[in-house]
Amino acid sequence: MSTAVEPRWEAPEAVDPPTTQGLRSAYARLCDVTGIRTAGWIALLGGAASLALGLVFGWLEFSVVGILAVATLALCVLFTIGKPKLEAWIQLTGRSVVVGERAAGLLHVRNAATRRNWGARLDLPVGENNASFSLPSLRAGEITSEEFRIPTSRRGLITVGPARSVQGDPFALTGRETRWTEELELYVHPVTVSLPGRQTGFVHDLEGHASSHLSSSDMNFHALRPYVAGDDRRHVHWRSTARTGRLMVRQFEESRMSRVAVCLDTGRSAYLDEEEFELGVSAAGSVALQTLYSESPLALLTSRETLVAVTPGRTLDELSLVQLTTRGGIADLVHSTIRRAPNSSVVFVVTGSSTSLATLRQACGRFDVDARVVGVRIASGAELRVRSAGNVTAVQLGRLEDLPRAMRKAME
Repeated sequence: MSTAVEPRWEAPEAVDPPTTQGLRSAYARLCDVTGIRTAGWIALLGGAASLALGLVFGWLEFSVVGILAVATLALCVLFTIGKPKLEAWIQLTGRSVVVGERAAGLLHVRNAATRRNWGARLDLPVGENNASFSLPSLRAGEITSEEFRIPTSRRGLITVGPARSVQGDPFALTGRETRWTEELELYVHPVTVSLPGRQTGFVHDLEGHASSHLSSSDMNFHALRPYVAGDDRRHVHWRSTARTGRLMVRQFEESRMSRVAVCLDTGRSAYLDEEEFELGVSAAGSVALQTLYSESPLALLTSRETLVAVTPGRTLDELSLVQLTTRGGIADLVHSTIRRAPNSSVVFVVTGSSTSLATLRQACGRFDVDARVVGVRIASGAELRVRSAGNVTAVQLGRLEDLPRAMRKAME
């Protein structure tokens, strides 16, 4: 005798609802295919609704409004038919400028079609702004160039492009955008000043310090020894040779280059305003450049990160992107510098006016006693002050032009 088996009920698989991002992507593809913008869709839906109301209720006015809206949109779609054949490229005056310097570029456009182009509109994003150009009528193969200015009043990275042509109707109900160029980047570097180099005694330790290793050619004289085959005859000491009757040559102590650390406090609470922070970035950049020109190892640090500082250009590029952060403070900066650059023999610490000179000296005193430490307190418009105690020098800097004089006093 068989028993009936009840059918087993299984719940249908849940279907994930479409996400907002998916709906946006689908709508963007629909607009791209049809060439109708949001205003055009509103006109179409409004016209269709008016036409339906007019036909259902016999309202002539609504019927007329609906027919006009749909007809207008149909005419506007005709403006998007076809695609211009253009070749465009952007030319900048350079890859970097200094804050306040004039920067400009050229947008070149060539008609790549075999027939005349009757003109178009090109939009070119320049940083946060947007430049629009009305192209003239171009014969086949003809090239036109349009100049544009790039704002450089603020330090940072400016993206130029891509250039897009807008093909649409005068009412902006329809339109198609065609991308013609790639993006180009322009770095706006901080202002820096030239500091005294080795010839004038800037950072004596940058010239190197003597080690226990002996060398046949260096800066620090150690002793005299008898000549052996292979020695450089330029190092022969002739007076000792005449006195002893055999060739004597100079022997030197090997000099090692000092390791320099430049630390910039990026804490928002450390500075009074943006102008003060920009002065701090310029001061740190000036010291970093002089260190690189002196061919000394450099560690460039901020409150949050270690910047790449291998060449002067790359260093300024990195400083162009530095921004104020919530994390910062002189104590935290000194602590992280000791941890990230423990072998530094010359340290420059830059902070804002919220830190007093006494606090700055106290914090800089945490470095090793063998390190030469210069703490710079940025206070816009303040009088230059330089105070040294032991291996720590505290500097109050109010203008970037005073930095060379401050460094000379700090290293006296």
